[in-house]
Amino acid sequence: MKKLIAAALCLMMALTLAAPALAEENAPVVRVSGNATIALAADTATLQVGVTTRADTVGEAQAENARLMNAVLEALYGMGLEEKDVITSMFNVNMLYDYSYDDTGKEKRTSYYQVENMLSVKVRDLSQVGPILDAAMAAGANTTYGIVFSSTQENEAYLKALRRAVEDARTKAQVLAEAAGMELGELKLVDASQSGGFYGISNTFKEEAADRAGGTAIVSGDVSVNASVVLEYALK
Repeated sequence: MKKLIAAALCLMMALTLAAPALAEENAPVVRVSGNATIALAADTATLQVGVTTRADTVGEAQAENARLMNAVLEALYGMGLEEKDVITSMFNVNMLYDYSYDDTGKEKRTSYYQVENMLSVKVRDLSQVGPILDAAMAAGANTTYGIVFSSTQENEAYLKALRRAVEDARTKAQVLAEAAGMELGELKLVDASQSGGFYGISNTFKEEAADRAGGTAIVSGDVSVNASVVLEYALK
């Protein structure tokens, strides 16, 4: 009998201690997302420019590609670019086929080799983007894959956007709590990974092409840095 009473007392104590924890788990919460965007003026451009050559043999295609690429590199360095800002981004060798038909309707297949050598070129003076492209193409570059504008202030801008995103989320949580007739309690969760633990970058282009007679006109770009967070508050 004493053992039974002792067991009952232990069970009651356990339930008493567990009650606050259970109540806390079932307490209402509010989860909100916050977002912020900061616009920056672009101060850097990255170009993808290179040389594509074709020939009947790999050796011929590669030799011609190397000759032209050396001329392109010489032209880029001649424009004042440093070696650290000019790196190989892609090198491909492929066998390709051309199909045709003779007078009898029989299919003819001709094979050839293609060598593609691409450079990633970082330009730190946007006024030189057009002239650098012109110099590269004049030296033999015949392939480009676009231009990406960026800013050297992106990391600092992301931290600022992150703070604003937290403020945005807290304001939303406060409004929701008041609308529900409650108050914000303890901050239980801060998460910047689900909706943007990295910064998002996008370009907005402006009409600011340089006036260069006969040269490539390049339109500069703005950079938008985006940050998102998720906050969760207990309500009381």
